[in-house]
Amino acid sequence: MRTRAWILAAAVLLAACGDDDGGSARIVSGESTIELREGGATAVVERDPFRITFRAASLVASDGESGGLFYRRGDSRFHVTRVVADREQEGDVLLEVETSEGDIARARVGFEFDDEAERYSSRVLSISFDPPRPESVTWIGARLTSPPEEVVYGLTERLRDGADLAPAAGLEVDLEEAFPVEVGSLDRRGDKVRMRVRPTFAIYGPFYQTSSGYGLLVDGTTLGEYDVASTDPEVIEFRFQTGTAAGGLRFWIIDGPDHPTILDEYTRMTGRPYVPPEWAFRHWRWRNELMFGEPALLDGIEMNAQVVEDISMYEMLDIPVGVYLFDRPVLEGDFGFARFAWDEERLPNPTAMIESLQRRGYRLSMWSGMWACGSGPNDLGTEANRLGYIAPSDDPTAEPNCENLGGANFIIDVTHPDVPNWFSTKLTEFCAANDIQGIKLDRGEEHIPSERGDIWADGRSGVEVRNAYPTIQAKIHHDAMRDAFGDDALVITRSGYTGTQRWAIVWGGDTPGRENFGTGAGTDLGLRAAIIKQLRAAFLGYPIWGSDTGGYYEFRDREVFARWLSFSAFSGIMEIGGFGAHAPWNMPTDPTFDVEMVEIYRRYTQLRETLLPYLVELAREAGESGMPMARPMVFEFPDDDRLLDMWDQYMFGPDLMVAPIWKIGQTERSIYFPDATWTSYWDDSVVIKGPATVEVEVPLDRIAVYVRDGASVPRP
Repeated sequence: MRTRAWILAAAVLLAACGDDDGGSARIVSGESTIELREGGATAVVERDPFRITFRAASLVASDGESGGLFYRRGDSRFHVTRVVADREQEGDVLLEVETSEGDIARARVGFEFDDEAERYSSRVLSISFDPPRPESVTWIGARLTSPPEEVVYGLTERLRDGADLAPAAGLEVDLEEAFPVEVGSLDRRGDKVRMRVRPTFAIYGPFYQTSSGYGLLVDGTTLGEYDVASTDPEVIEFRFQTGTAAGGLRFWIIDGPDHPTILDEYTRMTGRPYVPPEWAFRHWRWRNELMFGEPALLDGIEMNAQVVEDISMYEMLDIPVGVYLFDRPVLEGDFGFARFAWDEERLPNPTAMIESLQRRGYRLSMWSGMWACGSGPNDLGTEANRLGYIAPSDDPTAEPNCENLGGANFIIDVTHPDVPNWFSTKLTEFCAANDIQGIKLDRGEEHIPSERGDIWADGRSGVEVRNAYPTIQAKIHHDAMRDAFGDDALVITRSGYTGTQRWAIVWGGDTPGRENFGTGAGTDLGLRAAIIKQLRAAFLGYPIWGSDTGGYYEFRDREVFARWLSFSAFSGIMEIGGFGAHAPWNMPTDPTFDVEMVEIYRRYTQLRETLLPYLVELAREAGESGMPMARPMVFEFPDDDRLLDMWDQYMFGPDLMVAPIWKIGQTERSIYFPDATWTSYWDDSVVIKGPATVEVEVPLDRIAVYVRDGASVPRP
């Protein structure tokens, strides 16, 4: 569906404008409107009442009660009413606008300059607004019209912004993560969203796209809120707090009309997505915690018994090697992250262990976070405290302990100018010495001082740094790994905001396979959430995404593990691990050694190897334009209205359509086949001509996958 919202006299304007040579935007100032023309596109500013329209996007027309641009001073809300003066400056229109407060504010409207093409972009319109007396303004925002049939995508990976938070100080974990409910789809319409990065489903962005064919990106990192046609069913409203600089509001409207074009423009502006090396697309193996205990022998040397178990069982069961991840705590000291040195009580003979893994072909990865743990004389916490590298705190005298998250003052102030070099030097040296080529970057959204009175080293307040923190810590780690290994390294993060995609790929946080933080009943709703979150991340410009197969909180039904294994094989990243057992030879269900599950585990990890050339090509495209590896169906079939909010099937690249099952006990499902010819990935004799809806049997050891129009893709 593609609507074109009433651009005034569009045909006449376009005919008069034509396609120019990409120079500065031409501006026509009339009695009732001001028109900006660029490359065949036209933006219209209406003088009285004030309104801006560009393609399918339109600010709400100002009237006596509301307006398209607004701000809050004290307990009162004011809005722009009309244009009182205008002039051209460097291709933009500078506006003096009257407000309902009676004062004069300023706005600026113009087409964005494309640095890559060295010309103005006819697809991106920039709008800035500076309220009067900004030093006393606390919130500033905008309202856009949204027809009832418009589907809205993006903003968060999280399914919805629940009001109930877990009672753990500083964590702000939504209880729906511990007790998942069957909510959410791709469409955000009707939602209220706090733009405050929170654990553990922590990919956020002040960016949305719509089925009308435009995207909208808000500049900055201050805390904010979105009302997506919830209060007013025909209005999208967003507002953000002002920062320490008391600045105004800036946002960009990005014309598509299709989603790949919007993402191409968005990632051009905010950073092209980071693409890891080829080996990252093999499957990953990890455990939440490698336990203390009696060591076992591998290659005649004593090593951690659980590492030995994993490597030995993989060899015995003919499971391919991939990436082996050492999650925390594997380093010395408090929370396993007080010193950059192996905890040799937990991991005896670490050098021999690394050599044994590498001889077998494994690539190695390790947990990290911007925490300064420990209060001993040689601990990171002590050093960071002495150097003044700790984030602002209510109690600056408290010891920087991380143990059980019960300490204080362990968050590193990433805005301090000396911190990036201080931290990355330590990380680079350790990773280079131990051939750790991957970083699992955790946290970045827990315990972050986030109030106006929390002043960080660069002078910004907590309301500005909270959302900026994930991007800064991702860049610090990215740069450290680049220094150690060049392009042959990776960072994978669970938290992100605008621009984080430039420095890291993503995994989907602590998705549950079991309720109540791993102590309650099993659930299949974590897998349902993972399917949706991968596609939500796609709209947000994160094209390479993975999840904890089986759930971070251990699954309690073998079907959930089986279905999740097949889903992860057709995700951007396939990583298997979490709390408790996530292995077919040591199941938390009956039988413990599960012969059928061994075969499923082997099949999909081997399939991942088969798919590797296809995955690498998809990743290359992702890095060039932001095109996601796992694509909502509407990306490939934009004219099919049935696909606008379809979340339970997706395209994996341009050629494979995937329809996972997430419900326990389900062995068949309805699949919609768009207008193309589809052949079963598993059986060439099964051919379906779309459009059609077909009931398909899907046994436990299979996932429904179809090849589009006879494309050549790697097959098992």
